[in-house]
Amino acid sequence: MPRMIPSRPRTGANGSEKRIFDAFASARGIDDWTVIHGLQIRRHVGQFQGEADFIVVAPRRGIVVIEAKSPEYVEYRDGEWTLDRVPNPGKSPFDQVDGAVRSLRGFLKSRELLAGSEPIARLVWFTSLGRHLFENRSPGDMQFFEWELAFRDDLRDPAALIDKVFAEHHAWYSTVAEVDHDPGVMTAEHATDIARALVGDFAGGRSAADRKLERLDDENALLKSQRIILDAVARNRRLCFDGPAGTGKSYLLTSLAKTWASEGARTLLTCWNELMADELAAAARHRPALEGMSLNALMLRIAGVDENPSGASREWYDQELPRRALARLRAEPSLADYDAICIDEFQDVAGLPDVVALLRALAGPAGGSHSARVAVAADPRQQILRPAVTHADPWRVATEAFPGMVHVAMRQSVRQVRALSSAAEELLGRRFGYTGHRLVSNVTGGMRIQPAGDSPTSALAGALRELLRDHPAHDIVVLSPFGEHRSLVGRMLASPHFSRDEKWLRAQLRHLGEIPDESTSRGAVRWGSIGKFKGLDAEAIILTDIGDDGVRFSQEIGLPWFDLLYVGLTRAKYRCIVLPN
Repeated sequence: MPRMIPSRPRTGANGSEKRIFDAFASARGIDDWTVIHGLQIRRHVGQFQGEADFIVVAPRRGIVVIEAKSPEYVEYRDGEWTLDRVPNPGKSPFDQVDGAVRSLRGFLKSRELLAGSEPIARLVWFTSLGRHLFENRSPGDMQFFEWELAFRDDLRDPAALIDKVFAEHHAWYSTVAEVDHDPGVMTAEHATDIARALVGDFAGGRSAADRKLERLDDENALLKSQRIILDAVARNRRLCFDGPAGTGKSYLLTSLAKTWASEGARTLLTCWNELMADELAAAARHRPALEGMSLNALMLRIAGVDENPSGASREWYDQELPRRALARLRAEPSLADYDAICIDEFQDVAGLPDVVALLRALAGPAGGSHSARVAVAADPRQQILRPAVTHADPWRVATEAFPGMVHVAMRQSVRQVRALSSAAEELLGRRFGYTGHRLVSNVTGGMRIQPAGDSPTSALAGALRELLRDHPAHDIVVLSPFGEHRSLVGRMLASPHFSRDEKWLRAQLRHLGEIPDESTSRGAVRWGSIGKFKGLDAEAIILTDIGDDGVRFSQEIGLPWFDLLYVGLTRAKYRCIVLPN
């Protein structure tokens, strides 16, 4: 993706500008481009001030100044423009572009950054109109070229559009003897100097902490906007929030649990994953009617067992313990008298009949004298804790266990930037099921595959140093398909000999299950398995051990390799670096 300045659409940007911004921010293969949005032109040559909707600075190509428009209707007749439903319907959309181009040339010349032969093209982009709706009645018009117009179709591949504009611009002006035209002057260094000159003052003073706060504001605003879904389904007593990773299911489930508790209902908020359960417990803190805990802790309490046996097998967790809890619950129903039950990551237990039977007993029969409200959140693709032969359709299981369940489909991503999702889908060769991405694209967004070379740990150190420039250490997580002993980090930490990079890594990393201790020198970058981190997220993720060994491992444990990678890739909000072995 290109460098986007600013890192999100400017305040007050219209729909047309937002669509173009997101199209560029999601584009791949143009990492050396700079796209400047909403540049205020105070040094305007024709008026008090002006604005360029977009300026694209591309090495080895040139500069394109873009005017964004979203009219209902466009007509060009006898040299006059008519654009329906825009502030100045009779004004030529090229007038503002031409003023911006002249001002741009004057400014760069005053800074001695203009060689004079840089290609500077112009483009008017009608994001509301399809190209098939455009009928060119004046192919010989002297006022503009047809290739200076773009349409809604071009949002799919903005890089190809800009390449075409440069190609057409070069084809025409390279034949005009009186015009000094040389794309070769747009070296990478020259393009960087131009971009810095245009936005140097704007970019000054922003720190990593500023960018972090900005990202948090965006994320929180998007999650809160999802609450409108709760208003739409508020009258339903049993709900299933279903959708791919990052669509806000956990947020809505937790919000619903808080709402039910605030209404006086004794509410349980639970899940299978221990690390995620810690977050649910934190959300329930200081709310007397809301109880957050793991399903294991719940079953131990109901069964009257102090702790899990040392070295307990899977059968203990999946069968024996839930059966003990169910037997005691039937004998003493008051042990868990809940008015509402919220179960996150329901797909983790959908294939465990004994656990589901316990949850059904906790909820009581639908329409009975004690019938609890029930809400679950699930993503069928995230069933990676058990072999595929035990997997079950969480929606089918939920409707059978809790009659009257209403399906709430969630398909808009609010956690991961589009550029990262698109790259992950391309890597896996499958779509994840998103219908759109609401998180504005950030300058740090994207995915990259970094070859490990001869030293995987040095590659890991390099990736971590890169991410630490833009993200806090506690917001970076290193994940592996393997557990702590077989993973790259686990093997490194167990080795008696280590290099300089490995010594540095040891100081940065701590295990997912390790409680931070200020008295030690252990760092804040967490590491562990994809399975342990399921249900959680971080700004940046490094995936290690991705390759043949990982494929064989997934086959050994009976899990689809696609599902394991899908979970790992969707833990990241903004950046993911993949280290193949």
